[in-house]
Amino acid sequence: MSKEDAMEGIEMMARREALGLDRADMARVVGCDLALVAEFEEGRQPVLAHVEARLAALEFVRDQISGVLQRHLAPPVLTTYTSDDDFWQAWPDMDGVPACVHRVATADALRSLTWAGVEARIDVNVIGD
Repeated sequence: MSKEDAMEGIEMMARREALGLDRADMARVVGCDLALVAEFEEGRQPVLAHVEARLAALEFVRDQISGVLQRHLAPPVLTTYTSDDDFWQAWPDMDGVPACVHRVATADALRSLTWAGVEARIDVNVIGD
């Protein structure tokens, strides 16, 4: 990927925020330190290809979760998780994906259902309660 093709830092920031990730979450999921995430977003370092690929993968996961929630709605309650551990226990194939991505997907699903005229709400699922 040439420098001209590299993602701009502001795009990385916008996409990270749309996933519900803070900079620390982003550093953890892409395997770099927090300072490097700041350098990417502030335009002091070009965004690395693997970081852009990880963002795309997380966006895909978010969209997949949102679709699953919309298709399997019964009763009209969308369930999400407050902790990563609860999310990973309920969705073991998502181990390593922050629960905030699931919460964003849940909000997306709720918005889509509302636009379609379906009454729904979001509730929390705490494993072990």
